[in-house]
Amino acid sequence: MSAFDQLMAAVRGSDGLYTANVEESWLQGRTAFGGLSSALVAQAMRSEIEPARRLRSLAVSFVGPAPAGNHQVELRHLRDGGSVTHIQGELRCEGEVATAINATYGKDRQSAVVVEGPVMPESIPAPQDCMLLPFIDGLTPAFTQHFDMALASGHLPLSGGDSADFSLWLRFRDTTALSESALIALADAPPMPGLNMIKPPGVGSSLSWYLEFPNAVNAGDAADNWWFMDYRSQAGSNGYFCNYATIWSPSGVPIMFSRQVATVFEK
Repeated sequence: MSAFDQLMAAVRGSDGLYTANVEESWLQGRTAFGGLSSALVAQAMRSEIEPARRLRSLAVSFVGPAPAGNHQVELRHLRDGGSVTHIQGELRCEGEVATAINATYGKDRQSAVVVEGPVMPESIPAPQDCMLLPFIDGLTPAFTQHFDMALASGHLPLSGGDSADFSLWLRFRDTTALSESALIALADAPPMPGLNMIKPPGVGSSLSWYLEFPNAVNAGDAADNWWFMDYRSQAGSNGYFCNYATIWSPSGVPIMFSRQVATVFEK
């Protein structure tokens, strides 16, 4: 069982109250990286929602730090309709809200209308032909040791590039079960646009994040296969960047659409 799967399996509880653990290797500075804190809440949510209701959207506010240790997840069902569930969740650390989430889960509906979504770019280098973003203990965020990320276009973080936009391949480094929680963690693993336009010393973090799931994954896809992400900035100034992304599965299906407000601190 991978390190990520172990953390998800440790989310335990019932009736809206759960316990969850953050391990030090998943930190970004003094807090859990946002993909993990969001995944922990989503893991608790999934245990209270019937399997036929697939995760459709996730709206996240990163309120405060979630340090290593044992924490609480509190859920509140806003409405369980005939097809859609609206649910709120909070990751709480010593009584304080660290991460707040509104999510929607919905059953498939019968419809003859299909909009395929964006096609994965064809003229991109294969992962083995791209530069892997290194994990350097004590320099790069601790959580990045759990992922492989290969830069396909654009600039490295803290390189003073002339554009915030970039694309990359990403995957879990260890064999990890493919789940909604794993997809959430994958989507938040890469550095945000804007961080690549400044020079060190400097840091960046997500303020808010919205994630949509337009399609279900195919049976042959795996979390430790290569997923492709096109990540762009729509606007940025005064230390805040408005970013958006599309993430395609290993089989070339657009699986996630992401929107993010990120903060970049130049020291």
